[in-house]
Amino acid sequence: MQKFNPYNHFGFLTNRVARLIVKAVQPDMDTEGHCFPASCIGILAELWANDGISQKYLGTALIKNKSSITKMLLSLETEGLIVKKDDPDDGRGKLIYLTQKGREMQYIIEGKSGEMEEMLLTDCSQEEIVIAKKVMAEMYEKLYYKVNGHNPIVNSNNNK
Repeated sequence: MQKFNPYNHFGFLTNRVARLIVKAVQPDMDTEGHCFPASCIGILAELWANDGISQKYLGTALIKNKSSITKMLLSLETEGLIVKKDDPDDGRGKLIYLTQKGREMQYIIEGKSGEMEEMLLTDCSQEEIVIAKKVMAEMYEKLYYKVNGHNPIVNSNNNK
């Protein structure tokens, strides 16, 4: 049997890259006084795309359990980036909204993300980047369907 090499497997490699990106971003956030985990950026990104969504939707979209989402939301709420408001369609539910500070954070994070991508992809051609994104998107959609039984909800207005 051939020796296992995790660098030859998409699953292991993508997981490691994602974890390393979070580890690389966190010190910059700490230095700049942002007191929330870099892992919470996914929530902000979902809200930048669709403000006013439920915790349940966030859990499904980010593939996180309820307790993880609750902790992440608490960090963002403490930082003043989000607020929870009553859901007009469900008296027991809350919807998550960005504050002005949360909306402003988009420009900071998109700038840092662009710098990170530039540094990581400097040796890749535009064609290679397009192909890599296409392959990753296809893998994501197939896995999402396998796990959730439906395709991902992308930029829909029905995300409550």
